[in-house]
Amino acid sequence: MVYNQFMQKFRESIKNNISGELILFITAVFGSILYISLIFNDNLWVDEAFTASLIRGSTAEVLKDTAADTLPPFYNVAGKLLTMVFGFSPLVLKLFSCFPMILLIFFGGRKLASLSGFRTAFIYELFLFTMPHFLHYGVEIRMYSWGVFTCGMAAAFFSGILKEKRGWTSFTLFTVFSGYVHHFALVSCGMLWFLLLLILLKDRDFSALKKYALNLLIFIILYLPCMILTVFQLKAASSYFDMAPLNFNSLLSDIRFPFVTNITPLSALLLLSAAAAALICIKLLFKTEEGFPGLFLICAFYLTLFFGYGVSLISGRSIFTARYLVPALSILWMGVAFCWDRLISKTGDNRFLLLFAALIIVFTGAVCYRQAFREEYKEGVGTMKAYFSENFHEGDACIVLEDYPEIEICLKYYCPGLKITRWKDGDNITGTLWLFLNEKSKNLLEKAEKHGYNAKYISDFSFDRYSFSLYRLEREGN
Repeated sequence: MVYNQFMQKFRESIKNNISGELILFITAVFGSILYISLIFNDNLWVDEAFTASLIRGSTAEVLKDTAADTLPPFYNVAGKLLTMVFGFSPLVLKLFSCFPMILLIFFGGRKLASLSGFRTAFIYELFLFTMPHFLHYGVEIRMYSWGVFTCGMAAAFFSGILKEKRGWTSFTLFTVFSGYVHHFALVSCGMLWFLLLLILLKDRDFSALKKYALNLLIFIILYLPCMILTVFQLKAASSYFDMAPLNFNSLLSDIRFPFVTNITPLSALLLLSAAAAALICIKLLFKTEEGFPGLFLICAFYLTLFFGYGVSLISGRSIFTARYLVPALSILWMGVAFCWDRLISKTGDNRFLLLFAALIIVFTGAVCYRQAFREEYKEGVGTMKAYFSENFHEGDACIVLEDYPEIEICLKYYCPGLKITRWKDGDNITGTLWLFLNEKSKNLLEKAEKHGYNAKYISDFSFDRYSFSLYRLEREGN
């Protein structure tokens, strides 16, 4: 009798575990398909074009430009190695960018399942491809997706240290990795180190504090080469890298940043649902430790935000913009997943709450995917590239009249052989001289006349978030 009951419970346990793992696997596959569906295009905005053009250079040029950049070396160097193997194309680079998002869905979800059970892991996996900004930055040819991965995995092992007192090595290595990916990914992981220290001091866990000190030393040693490079990069940084001024309105905007869907009621609903779950966990934290570790993960996100504003205030120079919070989003939404799980588990009849959560996730995911798809597959880039291919020849050059160099930087990607020149050097051009104007600079056509050129209008072109008018310049009298 006892044996039969034991075997029945054993079979049910295996069945439940297999079912949970299968659901998590299917969810991760579905999320991966969504990310991959967004990479078959050549729509690049200015930062992507800058990075892609840098990676396209020779190995020596990539290393030189990376050292002169203000960002850590991982993305450029790894991207160059990848294109050397598979060839240079936007598809390869966008796949390189979405790969860490896929890794996080699979491995981050699996880690959470072992820590907190199926429901927390399932919610987090869903968050990683439904919540705002993930699909957008997850395929962008930049380092943000890798920052999301390193911060997300560091947060998972941070949670493991709190709940199981293990995972120190993995936590340390992922935080080191974050430093080689993006400075604010490192800041976000630094907040996890800071919070972990406070918790260990509060608990007077001296054994864990010894491990903390040892792993912190390992972190410093492993990050030291990148830290030395960063010091030289910051010395060479110019005012070009200044961000928009920060003020109280921008702070409020950045506080709302994780929840912005461009549909105000939905954004408000996301914010309120996350806040409600966090408040429940704050209440639980005063009674038991059931608020662990979700609240601390949410705190890490906002500590990163306040750090950016604090440094900007102290330095007297804005060094922060909202997109620097993207790596920390994986920490925030992991915290919300923990909090949602606690809220659901503390609700007697939780069917309504589960349905409510499912509707929020599904609707938000649909909205965010639609927006990302429209951005990635915006029409215009094919027409522009076809015209460039047929009409731009060796020896041609262009003049770009803009207050900001977005189109010029993008041209270096779309037309790497096209020389950028200025009015005074126009007579030295052996091929055709072209003029690119955006909406704000069309009144500068009179400059062409002053320099003795007739500007023949060709067409308006657009790609990604940019549009411009193209003119062929001809000397008067020709």
